[in-house]
Amino acid sequence: MKGILLMKSWTLWLTLLATAICILNISGFDDKNILLFLTSPPFWLLETPWFSSHVIHPTVLPKWTLYVLTISFWFIFGVLLDYLVRSRKAVYKK
Repeated sequence: MKGILLMKSWTLWLTLLATAICILNISGFDDKNILLFLTSPPFWLLETPWFSSHVIHPTVLPKWTLYVLTISFWFIFGVLLDYLVRSRKAVYKK
């Protein structure tokens, strides 16, 4: 039963999707970083003019940090979604 619940987890699927997109980018299928840019909110933040002029310019960061930020973001977002779904189900069961 635990395995079935894991397969319904947002955390699992969002993390797998983010990992697959990073692997596609590393392998060269996303050579212009379009797919990575469209699916990575940390990348959106890094590309803002304020962030690049006041904190750090995105070209200075190693590429692996962007991959770690992307996968971590989607993992945390999935955990939050799973928590919200579980809390909603608990409210409706009462």
